[in-house]
Amino acid sequence: MIALSAHLGTLFGELPPLERPAAAAACGFDAVEAWWPPAPDPGEWIAAVRGAGVRAVLVNADGGDLAAGERGYCNVRGRGDDAVRAAVAAARVVRACGGEVVNLLVGRDTGGRPLREQLDLARGVVREAADEVGRLGARIVVEHLNDRDVDRPLIATPGAAAAFVRDVRHDGVGVLLDAYHAARAGLDPLAEVQAVGDLIGHAQFADHPGRGAPGTGDLDVDAFVAGLDAVGYAGHVGLEFVPDGPTAAVLTPLASRT
Repeated sequence: MIALSAHLGTLFGELPPLERPAAAAACGFDAVEAWWPPAPDPGEWIAAVRGAGVRAVLVNADGGDLAAGERGYCNVRGRGDDAVRAAVAAARVVRACGGEVVNLLVGRDTGGRPLREQLDLARGVVREAADEVGRLGARIVVEHLNDRDVDRPLIATPGAAAAFVRDVRHDGVGVLLDAYHAARAGLDPLAEVQAVGDLIGHAQFADHPGRGAPGTGDLDVDAFVAGLDAVGYAGHVGLEFVPDGPTAAVLTPLASRT
């Protein structure tokens, strides 16, 4: 059965990061997810998750300097080992928190080499990362990032993510299907669910336009979940929206769908 998880990278921004797992639990959630743990020592974040009685179903691998525009570096020559190490570090965290999914951002078009070469390099790095995290009981997902919010993402649509994953040829690699990024790219998220199908390894939702809570835009979270269920997906849908006001007021009514 598909359940919702609270993404602590966007939710509870009014609270210190280490207080967010308990806040999600207080809203009725038993699952959370996050960008790379927001603490100098990831062990502090693991302790906060465990102490809240929730589990982390997904953790992003370090994607570089996000504020400066980096979105991973699997396609950057000389950074492959760094990307694999980042995936392994995230796998250790997510496994310690009861989950198994690592979101490994592949990068942005550097402009210095043909896109085909960058994709070839990234596929090899992702394949190696999947081998390494698989030994820890984890798996990799590859996320598409729309090219309106992110400058020149290497993978800009669910279809591109699916093609990338197919070419990686590794059972431990799937697609992270994001409803907001699909809609922002001018696509219908429900049609993309059908197109990507059994390659979906994780899913996320924010409404569009605006990246707000369900019900603030044109997307239907219930229809999105039903579409995922129809193609056989049985994992979590991460709520990765930016709330307009205190998170608990928006999030608590959604907990009944977990």
